[in-house]
Amino acid sequence: MQTVAAPAPSGTRSYRWLAAPFLAFALFSLTAGLLAHHAPRSKGYFRLFFSDPIHLKAGFATAVVVLACFQLFSAAWIFRKLPWPKPAWINPAHRWSGRLAFACTLPVAYHCIFKLGFRTPDSRVLAHSLLGCAVYGAYASKITIVRLHRFPRPVLPIAGGLLFAVLIGVWYTSALWLYRHDNAAAAPKSAAVVPPGASAAAGAKVFATAGCGTCHTLAAAQASGQAGPNLDVTRPGFERVRAQVEHGGGGMPAFGAKLTPAQIRDVAAFVATRAGGP
Repeated sequence: MQTVAAPAPSGTRSYRWLAAPFLAFALFSLTAGLLAHHAPRSKGYFRLFFSDPIHLKAGFATAVVVLACFQLFSAAWIFRKLPWPKPAWINPAHRWSGRLAFACTLPVAYHCIFKLGFRTPDSRVLAHSLLGCAVYGAYASKITIVRLHRFPRPVLPIAGGLLFAVLIGVWYTSALWLYRHDNAAAAPKSAAVVPPGASAAAGAKVFATAGCGTCHTLAAAQASGQAGPNLDVTRPGFERVRAQVEHGGGGMPAFGAKLTPAQIRDVAAFVATRAGGP
């Protein structure tokens, strides 16, 4: 009986196979962008144990970055780029940390893609929206490379580095920015003293036309947005609202370039006098 020799394993794939991960990157990034192409929605948010959905996003994004740092460290250990012997547990730990990191992106993606949408009020938010779409493209590209095997040696580290860089970019333009501005947002509340030139009645119209109700709950405006703080609960004073609307902070974009000083005073007067009321 003649024994048939097993076929020799094929060699390294040519660089033409990079079309597959590039296609995965483009397909998943474009899909995320198309799904996010809508106006912000006012309902359907959740916050778990965070103060609001914005801080939930920042918390989970930070967890993803921490796990991504472990991915980078464990990958270097797996490829014997560290001076210590590779333990048996490092490969499973690398795989499971990647799975957990992906799971932590899902609450963020839910709020960003399906609720807040692709937003472009300023360059920071535009960069965050673009990088957010690219996250799943970079992830799909890396998984494609891992599953197809036999790519040239530099391809997988470059794909992993690209995914890590995109994650850091998303975190830098959202969570880190939020944490830096939290101190300003948490300034002591001032009394609801409204200057004579401000009109709460005119401010009600500004509140409606500027889309404030998309993110905030305020019974006086019949607004039930859940993305930002509930104004009927926080009941901020006039000066705090005026500064927040003008300069932004705590996850809220600045409206100083979109509203006139009079409009900002009016909407601050409306919120300061009507928040928490009937």
